[in-house]
Amino acid sequence: MAAIYLIRHGQASFGTANYDQLSERGIQQAAALGRTLRERGIEFDAAYAGTLQRHAQTAEHCLNAMDSGLQPVKLPGLNEYDHEEVFARHVPELTEKAKLAQYLAQFPNPHKTFQIEFEKAVKRWRSGDFDPEYSESWLQFRSRCIDAIQLIRTQPAKSIAVFSSGGPIATITGHTLGIADDQIVELNWNIINCSVTCLLFNAEKISLRYFNDFSHFDAGDKALLTHR
Repeated sequence: MAAIYLIRHGQASFGTANYDQLSERGIQQAAALGRTLRERGIEFDAAYAGTLQRHAQTAEHCLNAMDSGLQPVKLPGLNEYDHEEVFARHVPELTEKAKLAQYLAQFPNPHKTFQIEFEKAVKRWRSGDFDPEYSESWLQFRSRCIDAIQLIRTQPAKSIAVFSSGGPIATITGHTLGIADDQIVELNWNIINCSVTCLLFNAEKISLRYFNDFSHFDAGDKALLTHR
């Protein structure tokens, strides 16, 4: 059977003017992953990535560390949903980053507070009750993620790297397992930056080999373990 390695991007630049770029830690994560994959003897004969900058940068640093000359094919279907829009529809008064930072600073654990509010925002988006307010509904997002992985499955490659985000990886994994949408969302919250989820497939079926593997960070710098 052939294998698809779903790789979440490295840590992005949360809280900055441009979220969609890797932080210095994110670059380190991508390179560490690439070195480990090379040590494990894993070689890719095809690579795909979303069109976001953090996807391209993760692919670049990971593949360079593997001494791979692959250039990922870009698939918009692998892009993350618009998290800024999803959050803004939930709390419009906190759309501006400065106001959001000021609000979060009132709490002893700003990251936890943000996560709680963001989960509420995703629940609102996923409900389907407010679809006209969003540029992309949950069902549209889910459909294009599944379409992307089905397209990748039609390719002749046997070992495929897919650089994407937590949302698409959770959605594709959930579809593979046949689980409910609310469980798919729960999968997403647990996906580590630069973790690997492996799917096995042939013409007849696709199955999960393993999910959210971040063992390549276990023996090294624990600071490389990040969710956001």
